[in-house]
Amino acid sequence: MSTENTRNADVPTDRGRLRELWEAYLPVWFVLPMTLFLVVVTFFPGLYNVYLSVTYWDLTNPELTGTFVGLENFVDAWGRGSTWVSVRNTLVFVVGSLALQTTIGFTLAALVAGVTNRMRTIYRIGFILPMAAAPVALATMGRIMLNQEIGVIPHLIETALPVSSPAFLSGQYALLTVILVDTWNWVPFMFIVFYAGLTSVPADLKEAAKVDGAPLWRIYAHVIIPYMKPLIFVAVLIRTIDLFREFGLVYSLTGGGPGTASRLLSIQVFEMGFIGSNLGTAAAVSIVYLIFVIALCTIAIISVGFEGVMD
Repeated sequence: MSTENTRNADVPTDRGRLRELWEAYLPVWFVLPMTLFLVVVTFFPGLYNVYLSVTYWDLTNPELTGTFVGLENFVDAWGRGSTWVSVRNTLVFVVGSLALQTTIGFTLAALVAGVTNRMRTIYRIGFILPMAAAPVALATMGRIMLNQEIGVIPHLIETALPVSSPAFLSGQYALLTVILVDTWNWVPFMFIVFYAGLTSVPADLKEAAKVDGAPLWRIYAHVIIPYMKPLIFVAVLIRTIDLFREFGLVYSLTGGGPGTASRLLSIQVFEMGFIGSNLGTAAAVSIVYLIFVIALCTIAIISVGFEGVMD
């Protein structure tokens, strides 16, 4: 009897300890599944990518595949002129798209925030709609609308202006075309973020500036934008990372051409690995690319910081 009583007394004690452990580390248990998933889909593929970068891995020569070559893939990949052309195109694409999206998004948000009637809802819906288009679908529509023979945009240019329409997809304007199409697709994201930030600025700050006689541009420059600095920084950082990993829209729209006119580094990695069948050099480029993006974002975070984001 005493033994059974002891066992019965131990059962609730063990359950109580498990319950205490569950409640004490409740946030950890909720985060753990996603953490394990991220480790599986990022850590192990990353290690395998490092392995590919230091081995000979050419699908057309299986006999030598897996041979250790050290840094030879890095020298080969970054010694090619096409790689550096892709680097230049990527930087132009990121800087140009980011500047346009930030400027247009903030301008539209400021204009809509100043509307006081029911048209505000219509404007918000209208400015958000472009983000609903999938990149591949958007690229397909762009190829049709910008086509020199059947496209509506070249037709409108030649009808309204006394000049011939430029070759948007097959000429020197291919990279600019990609920037403009991506801007049209992602301005809504910047608009949403900036509009939310503008509506959260305390009215007292703006009223105090108006009482002091500050014009509208000075209110934005010295009151609103400094108040929104953390929000603007986060939005720009998110779009910077997205732009550096852009692939689908550009590849579907121009294929990286004509030649290398709009070939981004992501497309260069794809063509090295899956068209040139050299996974080693593709891995070497992707590793350096990843380190550069991480270093750039880290420097930006350290320089600007997230002060005020959690306030």
